[in-house]
Amino acid sequence: MKTINKFKVALLALVLVIIGSCTKNFDEMNVNPNAATVVPATNVFGRAIISVAGTLFGERLDVYYAGSYAGHTAHIGIGDYEYRVDINNSMWRGMYTSMTYFVDAMRLADGEGNTNLYAAALTLKAYSAQKTTDMWGKIPYSEAFRLEDNIIYPKYDSQKEVYHAILDELKTAADMFNSGTGNLGAGDFLFNGNLDKWKKFCNSTRLRVAIRISSVDEATANAVITEILNNPDTYPLLTDNSDNAYLWFPGVPPDQEFWYERMGAASGIKTDPYRTNYELIQALKDHNDPRLPVYADKNKYGIYNGYRFYNGQTMDTLNNGNNVSHIGDRFGNDPKGFSPFMNCAETYFILAEIYERGLASGDAQQAYETAIKRSLEENGIDEAATATFLAQSDVAWDSGTTSNLDKIYLQKWISLFKQSVEAWSENRRTDVPKITDVSENYALSHNRPPFRMAYADEEKSLNTNFPTDVVETDIFWGTQMWWDTRTDVH
Repeated sequence: MKTINKFKVALLALVLVIIGSCTKNFDEMNVNPNAATVVPATNVFGRAIISVAGTLFGERLDVYYAGSYAGHTAHIGIGDYEYRVDINNSMWRGMYTSMTYFVDAMRLADGEGNTNLYAAALTLKAYSAQKTTDMWGKIPYSEAFRLEDNIIYPKYDSQKEVYHAILDELKTAADMFNSGTGNLGAGDFLFNGNLDKWKKFCNSTRLRVAIRISSVDEATANAVITEILNNPDTYPLLTDNSDNAYLWFPGVPPDQEFWYERMGAASGIKTDPYRTNYELIQALKDHNDPRLPVYADKNKYGIYNGYRFYNGQTMDTLNNGNNVSHIGDRFGNDPKGFSPFMNCAETYFILAEIYERGLASGDAQQAYETAIKRSLEENGIDEAATATFLAQSDVAWDSGTTSNLDKIYLQKWISLFKQSVEAWSENRRTDVPKITDVSENYALSHNRPPFRMAYADEEKSLNTNFPTDVVETDIFWGTQMWWDTRTDVH
């Protein structure tokens, strides 16, 4: 036994000597000659764009979760507000991973002296932050992305604080673009280095943020609106479909559009359970909307029908696979398709609301009609059909039974198809259309679709600064968003 123990000691000593000898030149010996030691800022920027698009416009969040909450899409096989811990964690993690990439791109761009790239990364960081807070409410932001300051458990900021920070960041980015230097490089997958379009996207996002908070923080919103509209040359906006902030895909595996990757049918025979929602299809049918055959396919029996959420939905034969319309080819069956960060139609709808509510002076009707024209134009609708649609009752300005403001809200919600988080946010803000049918498992307890995403379990478990005043009821309800001023909703 003593011999064995002596042998073990000797062997251990030999191992330690060998390890000690090796580590003298460890740095030289353990360098991968093929690994990048200096990463260009544009590479990280491009990775960030792909990352955030994969979360926001991937089928899981954009079609199944937020798409269902917004009244745009549904899953006929399950047809419910499913909650899965791993997926919920991944969506939270996906948004923060993306924002971290943008912060890294900003740091690298700063080191390169590339202020234009810094501004573009800052714009998308702020854009991503708005989406994140609109899904969850309070989020870590002012202390997030600061591991170098030894902040491991960042505090949660209120939505008001986050929105103010976002507006400050977008203002900084807008001004940097006006005096910036440097090319955006190969990582600019949105505008291919076109700085004029980046300026428009940045300022249009500022308007989006301002209108979202205009009913709860009018002073802040008005200051942003006034600055932008009074200085159109300094702060230009998206005005044409060629300006749209869309991520277009090469169409060759593995770089195919996200919805196509899940539900694409190269043969033309669609079988995927992701389908259209009753609320969207009815809104299109009720107004003889020429976008209907673009947004959806006819069902097996030659009609358009969306999946309806309500208490009894699983027994409804109209909700089965033969009866529910598939998503149209432009949105779900094109490998070279797009992920829509923002389009010019939304800009005009925002302007129409601003003018109609008297937040600034302008022609609300003209902005509203231009918004509809831009939306129909990008969906391939010709001028004659567009003119006919604009004359429809409850579409035409000052006509029908709905107010002009509600017309703006409805048409904006329709135009946001495939921007599900944004459509869901707008529906929570305006309550247009009023969606009272709730998924079967929750229909007896709630009169509106979900108010929020559930916080990630890993965040609740690990972040000691997780707020205790946030109420989560039935996973998806509870505390409303700061800007959600609706009453008598539950």
